[in-house]
Amino acid sequence: MEEADVRSAAGRVAAVLREAGRAESTLRHYQAVLDRFVVFLAERETDSASEQVCLDFIANQTGVRLGSLRESATDSDVQAVRRPVVLMADALAGRAVEVDRSVIPAKDNCPVRFRPLRDDYLASCNRRHNAEATVVAKDKAVSRFLAYLEEVGVGDLAALDVRDLSGFLLRQRRLRRKTIASMRSCLADFLDFLASAGRTPCSLADRLPPQKHVRHESEPHLWSADEVRRTLAVIDRQSATGKRDYAMILATARLGLRISDLRHLELGDLDWRSKQIRIVQHKTGRPLSLPLLDDVGWAVIDYVRGGRPGTACPKVFVKHRYPFDTFGCASSIASRLWRYAARAGIDFPPGEVCGMHSLRGALAVAMIGNGAPIAVVSAVLGHTSVDTTQAYYLRFDTERLRHCALDVEDLIDGSRGVRDE
Repeated sequence: MEEADVRSAAGRVAAVLREAGRAESTLRHYQAVLDRFVVFLAERETDSASEQVCLDFIANQTGVRLGSLRESATDSDVQAVRRPVVLMADALAGRAVEVDRSVIPAKDNCPVRFRPLRDDYLASCNRRHNAEATVVAKDKAVSRFLAYLEEVGVGDLAALDVRDLSGFLLRQRRLRRKTIASMRSCLADFLDFLASAGRTPCSLADRLPPQKHVRHESEPHLWSADEVRRTLAVIDRQSATGKRDYAMILATARLGLRISDLRHLELGDLDWRSKQIRIVQHKTGRPLSLPLLDDVGWAVIDYVRGGRPGTACPKVFVKHRYPFDTFGCASSIASRLWRYAARAGIDFPPGEVCGMHSLRGALAVAMIGNGAPIAVVSAVLGHTSVDTTQAYYLRFDTERLRHCALDVEDLIDGSRGVRDE
């Protein structure tokens, strides 16, 4: 391999990146890594960019020795070097340079022989217009079930029986009851599909063990105003990611927006003249109009102007990795919220949920505590009925609940009077 061929391959990678719309800073970084890789190949006097050569280069640059080129790695230095190297290796091997392909292939937990069946089932879910998040949940549950059958040696689904179902659910007993209930529901749907597709003599869905769903198995953390302020204060608003996270957390804390609505919020939903946010809720499909508060509006402006990557995606909040598109249903800022809270010195008691939805709950409780009518709270949260608001959030308004408590002495005196009569 001549050095000219190597440099030609590096130039091809750079051209593909530029055509894909990568930022100039990204192009400069890739070019710097590729230039060092060209020198490294020349020094090794190698005639190919084999996987071993690529691994040697990554180790030379970062001090980290990977077991394979596609091995999962959390080290940011490794990730920054490996990506250009993988593209360069593809170019040198004559393969297509695909900048939007993940270096780490997505892991499919479904056994190979069951994948056609699993794919047929997911296709039927899509034909029934199941939501994207529902299809993802069913994929995980069914793949997990089929992997269990593979493990215990069940190859013929026609011989599936109740013991296989019970054994699988028993294996999941360490999960939260809410998770098991969801998994059971997905499994019942899959069993109905197997019967309708003729893969089993009859559906075993009604033979699944009963699972009690505990709605309030864990309680949300009721953030105080001071905790919210401290968490927001530690976010680095000079970075692009910090600008995005700050705006998303602030919008949830101040307006009570669901994380699903934040993911789907579009630039056209923001009416700057009337200072309104008008959306169709992702969960309920009902329209919702909220005031675009000044602090939320300025946070969004700061992100759009100084942090949001250049992209054709119409969503306000996007992922900061190429191709800079919308968040998927499994993407969440909840883990980042937790890290910001930990940085602010906030400790969460065991059993309390501290995700984005807990900020929404804290807003509801604060509004109720400040005397806002339940109808107003329900409208802000986008509930279809005030009964939902009352059933879930009134129980956290401990001050008002104290007024409902009966005095013990009055009860004792009252019971004595009844006996005397």
